[in-house]
Amino acid sequence: MHKRVFFDTSVIIAALLSRSGASYCILSELSDDFEFVINEYVFEEVRRSIERKFKKEPGLLSNLFSVIALSGMVTLRNPDKKEVRDAEQLISKKDASILASALIESDYLLTLDNEFFKPSIVAAAHKRHLLILKPGDFIHLFDR
Repeated sequence: MHKRVFFDTSVIIAALLSRSGASYCILSELSDDFEFVINEYVFEEVRRSIERKFKKEPGLLSNLFSVIALSGMVTLRNPDKKEVRDAEQLISKKDASILASALIESDYLLTLDNEFFKPSIVAAAHKRHLLILKPGDFIHLFDR
């Protein structure tokens, strides 16, 4: 069974904007070694971000669907309200669904959002056997 990697919105957006960055590299080159996941919240956040911030880049939305399909990424249901409320004790409300899903469903959480690296969040993740990393650090962890 493959280790599960949860992608934060920031990593998906970075992969869509640059084919030379670590985020894209992970999605395009490591999908055979890991199971990639997001939740419904991340999918909607990425879609809204594309519609609001990247209107002048018309291909991004179709690229999102291509990246999801080609990497075999699975979209999980959102965590239940109690799990989100528990996560809100550690992180901002806007990121609680992401943290809750990663804590429950994954071995790794990839993010470019520094809030996830606060000591209290890292400690809680460690207790649940979740490693929070930036994409470049994830690649270095598995350099062969």
